[in-house]
Amino acid sequence: MIFVTVGSMFPFDRLIRSVDELVGQGVITEPVIAQIGDGRYEPRHMPFERFLAKPQYDQRMAEARVLLAHAGAGTIALALAHHKPLLVLPRLKRHREHVNDHQLATARKFEQLGHVLVAYDERDIAAKLHELAGFVPRARQADPQRMARRIGAFLSALQASR
Repeated sequence: MIFVTVGSMFPFDRLIRSVDELVGQGVITEPVIAQIGDGRYEPRHMPFERFLAKPQYDQRMAEARVLLAHAGAGTIALALAHHKPLLVLPRLKRHREHVNDHQLATARKFEQLGHVLVAYDERDIAAKLHELAGFVPRARQADPQRMARRIGAFLSALQASR
C-alpha cells in the first residue's frame, strides 16, 4: 500500500491531484490511501481522510510499503524512524503551497544524504515511484557533537554581528 500524506499545516492539492490522476489512469495499480488535509481537491480514484489522529496515522505509516509526501522535515523524520522508502514532492511558493521554498532545500539535502527520493515536478511522480520500489533509505546517523559545534558557531556569529 502507498500512503500519501500532506501533513496538517497546509493543503497540497498539486500532490493529491497528481496521484489521484495516476491511480485513475491505471499508472498506479497498488492500493493508495491518502491523508489530504484541508485542500480543495477531493480524490475520485483513491480513498482519503482529511486528517488522522496520531494512532491512525501511525497505523497507516506502519502498513505502508512506501510513502509519498510533501518535503516536511517531520514527515521525513517519521519515514526514517519507520524505515519506509519515501518519495517527496516539495511544496513551492510559486504555487502558493508555502510561504517560501524551504522544502526544496530540505528535499535536496535529504536526497543527497540518501534518505529520500525527490520528484521536483509532479510529472516525475510515476517514474520516481517506479524507482522507489528498489530504493532503500540510508539510515540516519545522529551526530550530536557536530550539531553542537554548528549551533555554537551560529551563536558566535550572531553575537559578533551585534
